Amino acid sequence: MSALFFFLACLAQQPPTSALGPGLKRVQELALAAQKDEALALCEELSAGRTSRERAALEYARGVVHAGANEREPARECFERSRADGAGELRLSSMYNLGSLALEQGEEWYHKLPEVSGQPAAAPPPAGPAQGAPPGPDALAEARKSYLAARERFVERLRAQWNDADTRADVELVQRRLKRLDEIEKQRKEEQQKKDQQKQQDSKDPKSQQDKPDSKDKPDPDKQPQDPKDKDKDQQKQDPQQPDPADKDKQKQDPQKPDPQKPEDQPQPGEQPKPAPQDAPPPQLSKEEVTRLLDKLQQLEDQAAKLRAQIHKARRVAVKKDW
Repeated sequence: MSALFFFLACLAQQPPTSALGPGLKRVQELALAAQKDEALALCEELSAGRTSRERAALEYARGVVHAGANEREPARECFERSRADGAGELRLSSMYNLGSLALEQGEEWYHKLPEVSGQPAAAPPPAGPAQGAPPGPDALAEARKSYLAARERFVERLRAQWNDADTRADVELVQRRLKRLDEIEKQRKEEQQKKDQQKQQDSKDPKSQQDKPDSKDKPDPDKQPQDPKDKDKDQQKQDPQQPDPADKDKQKQDPQKPDPQKPEDQPQPGEQPKPAPQDAPPPQLSKEEVTRLLDKLQQLEDQAAKLRAQIHKARRVAVKKDW
């Protein structure tokens, strides 16, 4: 701001506007005293019957007064008119002031960003009658807009005078700010994509969550599959009436041994065995052969009785549990 007033003081001494010297000096004094209305009224009074160069100087003075009162838009309009009608240092200074106003506005928006200020983002408006109200301006978009406007004016100033140190420093600052805004925007897009993906996962059919196998239903990797032979043994222990497969193997190996499960097929003591059905008449046996056959049958009957007693005893024994 001091640069604005400094150039205004220099402007009062330049030959094209030297006739406005006392008036411009008074405008400067009123602006420094925060008497905005008096300063603007004096500028309006001095503008009557002036040349284009003098009117451009007065527009510059009005811009200084508005800028001193933090009124950027009226100041910008005044500096635009002085830039268009002025020449020499007046025009160059108007270019620089336009860039400075845009840079100041961009800095205000920039420092409102949560990523810069460290403050959390503003919460959305609560639901209610004011729900349809339009949201506030996006600080990032507004900051970029202001920085681009500032860069345009600063570049214009450098084209007219490339070695101006202040303008070059401001251009570098604007470039850094624009690069930082691009980084913030990229980070926001990545975070929004993650949120959208999370919402899509959460919005899936809840049945799919219920159909997921519970940890209780998952097979135990440490538990080995049970061997079929062991399974048969466990079933035999639980059901004692089921015959042991080993007994069936013994019966197959000894076909002459009677089946203990079918006692009705075995001959009773003192009873003649049923002859096998044959078409030819049975052969005649001698007395000694009949005696040996009866002794053999009696021996088989005794063995069958012992086997049935063992089976009956095994059924009465309680099955020992293995858990």
